[in-house]
Order: sequence, then structure tokens, then C-alpha cells
Amino acid sequence: MVENIAGPMNAERFEALTAAYGGDIGRWPQAERAAARDFAKNPAAAETLARAADLDALLDTYVVKPRHAGLEERILAKLVRRLTIRNWFRFGSAGIGLVGVGIAGALAGSIAIAVLAPSLTSDTSVVSDGTATMFGDIGPDAGIAQQDSQ
Repeated sequence: MVENIAGPMNAERFEALTAAYGGDIGRWPQAERAAARDFAKNPAAAETLARAADLDALLDTYVVKPRHAGLEERILAKLVRRLTIRNWFRFGSAGIGLVGVGIAGALAGSIAIAVLAPSLTSDTSVVSDGTATMFGDIGPDAGIAQQDSQ
């Protein structure tokens, strides 16, 4: 951090310090006070200090209004209510999503069974010799291979 070393006071610097710290030179930075007091002997600088002192006096009359009774409790109650609603919405949305995934799974499963399984409502009868599966006939050789291995 660069330290501000007080140099000779000029009108521009004096007005900047007056705007920043007010009309009381005692409130100014310690390094600037001696040069400011010397410069304040100038009538234009004294007028600048007088205007700043008037503004300081006006600002000192301002009184902050007391806060309303129960304001903090009302704000906290609204915050808790909003958080509760947000949590219900968040968890409710997750529940709706899980229900949607379950319905989609059930629908996909029923479509898969309808496509892969032979139709039970057809007029053709299926004659099984013991080698038919849901995925097709495995043929007569499968029964022979199983008998040989025993």
C-alpha cells in the first residue's frame, strides 16, 4: 500500500479533503492537518471550511428512526415459510419424477412382452414337442444332446 505523504497544500487538495472529511480539520488525517491549518488562513479556504461545517451540522441533526416492533420476527417467519415451500416443491418434484420413471418402466416392459411373446389371442394353435421356447423352437437336436450327456 502506498502511503500518502503530505506535501504542500493547494486549493484542489484542500477541497478534496474537505469533501471527504468535513469542515473540522481535527477529523482529517494527521499528516494533512498542519498544512491544512496554514492553508485555511486563506479566505477562500475558510469559506470552503464554513460550507463543509454547515453540511456537517445538517448531517448531525439526522436521527435514524427506530425499527418497527416485530419486524425481525416477521422477516424470519417469511423466510422460514419460503424455505418450507421450496423444500416441499423440491422433494415433491423428485417424487413426481420417480413416479414418471416407474410408469415409463412399466410401459416399456409391457411393450417388450407384447412384442417378444407370441400372441395368445391368435387362432393358430401352437403344438409343442418340448423344444419350443418363448424365443423360438430350439429344434429336435437339443433333446438328443441332453440325453447323451446324462
